[in-house]
Amino acid sequence: MIYVHSLGRAARYFPERTGLAANGTRSTFRELHARVERIAAALTKHGFRAGDRLAILLPNEPDYIELVYACARLGITAVPLNTRLSVKEIDGILGDAKPRGLIRHSSLPVPTAQVPWQVVLDQEPLDR
Repeated sequence: MIYVHSLGRAARYFPERTGLAANGTRSTFRELHARVERIAAALTKHGFRAGDRLAILLPNEPDYIELVYACARLGITAVPLNTRLSVKEIDGILGDAKPRGLIRHSSLPVPTAQVPWQVVLDQEPLDR
């Protein structure tokens, strides 16, 4: 996707400029690009490939943006899940989308649908 290439260019040409600011934190384009690359490498290590689907149930935080960029970088289809949905609604979406994995936050509802691979991101960081 074009925005992934734009991030790489911004990291090269404007490495110290703010690339992402949220919740009182600031990341430069260089830091954002490096984190996206680490997450993409971690997803690859877990067997994700272009064409796979990855469900994302996270609050609106930098982790969410970084994951979407990493998915785009690898050609993975991000399946964003609205944090205001009920478990039943989330399960319905997961059943329809049949994602290969789910990345979620512990503060959000726990889906009961079977997903082959899951990570609770605030407890098990992907890139470490």
